[in-house]
Amino acid sequence: MYREGRDRWRLRDIEFSGDRAQLRQEALAELAKVGGRSYRAPANNEASDDSDTVRVAVDQSGKVVDVHIRSDWRDRLGASRLGPALLEARNNAAAAMARARCLAALAERERVAAEGHNPDRDRRPLPYVEPMTIEQVWQRLSDNEDRLYRRQKAARVAGEGRTRTVGGSLGLLSGRCEGRVLVGITAEPMWVQHADTEQLRHAALELFRQAETQEREEVR
Repeated sequence: MYREGRDRWRLRDIEFSGDRAQLRQEALAELAKVGGRSYRAPANNEASDDSDTVRVAVDQSGKVVDVHIRSDWRDRLGASRLGPALLEARNNAAAAMARARCLAALAERERVAAEGHNPDRDRRPLPYVEPMTIEQVWQRLSDNEDRLYRRQKAARVAGEGRTRTVGGSLGLLSGRCEGRVLVGITAEPMWVQHADTEQLRHAALELFRQAETQEREEVR
């Protein structure tokens, strides 16, 4: 059901004409490996680059919450590969979290199915809902229009492919965003060679924060 190697967290392309029963069994097999229907997605998920030199952790929203860089990164990666390794680890962590959330959603469905039909629950009266005033109705309509505008704006920005640059105040790392997506990270060779791992960690966290902040601002 999932790919191998570097793409191990990505679902294979599924054809609608395929055997849905088989696909469901494969999904349930994946779920069984992580605890079955009792599974819950973790608060944070961590992944590394291919060299296992850089590790990045994200929360359930995909926001970067921590970065770890091995002290021997110069020997394992060098300055030219540090930036790509940071981006790779971040993308791997985000993909792993997306997979975890999908499995958690499947586990929730399995829990609900296991509980079965509850006639008493179905016969309970609907809760009383206070009628909205005309002001509240207009506010709800206004909020819906605002959300629609934000989605349309986000789609326009993503379609334009506009390039932006993000980076920390120390000048150790710089990132390139196309639309709302962080697509590249570059380490400045003159500076990173003299930086310790804690400085690099803070620089990476700041860069990710800037990229994520601009992503959120563009959908407002």
